[in-house]
Amino acid sequence: MLTLNQLEDYAQATGFDAFGAARAVRLDKDASYLERWLREGYQGSMQYMAENFEKRVNPKALVPEAETVLVCLLNYYVADRQPEGAPYIAKSGLAETDYHIVMKERLKQLEDTIVKEAGSKIVSAGHQHLFCDSAPILERRWAQRAGLGWIGRNKQFIHPTMGSFVHIGILLINAELDEYSDEYTEYGCGECDLCIKKCPTGALRTDMFDARKCISYLTIERKEDLPACYKKVVSNNLYGCDICAMVCPYNNHLQPTTHKGLTTNPILVKMTREEWAKTSRRQRIKWLHRLAHE
Repeated sequence: MLTLNQLEDYAQATGFDAFGAARAVRLDKDASYLERWLREGYQGSMQYMAENFEKRVNPKALVPEAETVLVCLLNYYVADRQPEGAPYIAKSGLAETDYHIVMKERLKQLEDTIVKEAGSKIVSAGHQHLFCDSAPILERRWAQRAGLGWIGRNKQFIHPTMGSFVHIGILLINAELDEYSDEYTEYGCGECDLCIKKCPTGALRTDMFDARKCISYLTIERKEDLPACYKKVVSNNLYGCDICAMVCPYNNHLQPTTHKGLTTNPILVKMTREEWAKTSRRQRIKWLHRLAHE
């Protein structure tokens, strides 16, 4: 039988910053929340959020043989700042390489090690089982259940020492472990509500997250023209927003990432407002996407 300690050693050797494991069970409470969230229309134009509902809340609907959810974290925090006045790019968009590629390459390395030690039947050959923002699975909740942190008031996953600037990778395996991180932190924000107070559009609420008002949604996900009430507040945001993360006390003293591919793209971080002004917004998004996938 694979042990949690063995897998932790494999993950560390692969270069992950944190690792945990949880039993593959249906997330009934999250299912209820998601049903209400969708019913109220908080997903906006992200209609894909209503698709594959059971897969989102039940890993066995994704991989029927799955018994364990392995969760890996990579720090992506960058301290470099763009020139004053340059259209803002969220830290996740400043990386040299698309983070999906970086994470999936690491996950595949980890999988290869596990297969070498435990045999090929440990993973499903007939179903996708490596994930990083690439499948209907509640990655933040699994990171919490794996004992790595909690979901904060800003609706982001927060690690107690690495904060919220972490990418989450998931690997489903077809075996139980000798032990699990069953005692996980339910909530670690205490009475702090800085993220709610500082959100300029009121997207963050104590009970629900209104994605339709989120600057990241408005600049990345929304395809329609911006409502007039948001045009001014997002006028200098090109790609995403980090306000609710930057005000979080858990992000006060972070160490910049050293992971190859996640460090700062030297071109993007140096571009001035004048240089960006020479391109249309459509060209900017297209160019940013191209740089992120080279």
